[in-house]
Amino acid sequence: MDFKKVQRFSGPLTEEDLKLVDYYIGENIGIFIPNGGLFEYALDPHSLPSYMFAFMFHERAYVCIDEKLIPLRPGGLLAVSPGVEHYEVPLDLQSRYVCINIDHTYLDDLYKKHTGEDIPEYRGEYYEHIEDLYDLIKSYIYEYEQKEIGYEEVCFSIENIIINKILRSLIGKSKKDIGIKVRKEVEQSIQYMYYHLHGKIKLEELCTDVGMSVSQYSKVFKEEMGMSPMEYLGDIRLERSRRLILLDNSKISEIASQCGFTSVSYFTQKFREKYRVSPSEFRKIYNDKK
Repeated sequence: MDFKKVQRFSGPLTEEDLKLVDYYIGENIGIFIPNGGLFEYALDPHSLPSYMFAFMFHERAYVCIDEKLIPLRPGGLLAVSPGVEHYEVPLDLQSRYVCINIDHTYLDDLYKKHTGEDIPEYRGEYYEHIEDLYDLIKSYIYEYEQKEIGYEEVCFSIENIIINKILRSLIGKSKKDIGIKVRKEVEQSIQYMYYHLHGKIKLEELCTDVGMSVSQYSKVFKEEMGMSPMEYLGDIRLERSRRLILLDNSKISEIASQCGFTSVSYFTQKFREKYRVSPSEFRKIYNDKK
């Protein structure tokens, strides 16, 4: 496939960026499904050239738009317009979701055709989930991969059904504002964690960075994120290490160091607690499946 067709929906991503993402590209639609956890590009602020509509299979993650954490979870269709900056902030780090990207010109024209109005800008609004959307996507992927007689026509038909059902949801259903306005201090400290992940981070450093006392900061962070700051830091370190184990052949000790673990034995202990296997066993299981 000409990768420019992918970039029409994804923006300036490379094939390496999408190494852990399954993607299916049609005439006016691109379907992207992470297959190995989060991918690095999603964690940095970015915008897309297409409309993005996302829904979860069964877990939960967070997307940040305008300093607002929006839970990406079952039961709704998250809408983001082209050019709207956003990034993913994981809470449940094993998130599995689908992003349906629609060509902006095509959807603009379709919306105006049916309403006589310009399409509004979407900045993380939620719309009612489409009951059979998951089955439609499964059918689309099956046809796309099997390539049986007439599959291109079938894919095009399913693609149009998906787009029009999303359009119905946008036009005919009330949006659900289920975003959570997060204090700037918490969002700032989460960014601090990501940017200093490789080094030693103390609770006092996080508090100093946002100008809060330890007790006040710990209380606010747990209220808004559902866990303590250091628990959250440990989780994102383990998730980053898991992706590095999948992506390259660096030594386990090097990966542990890159993710802020000073002791390989402690890293192995925490990794096993979370994923039920050691880092080296996890790598072997993944390599055996290739």
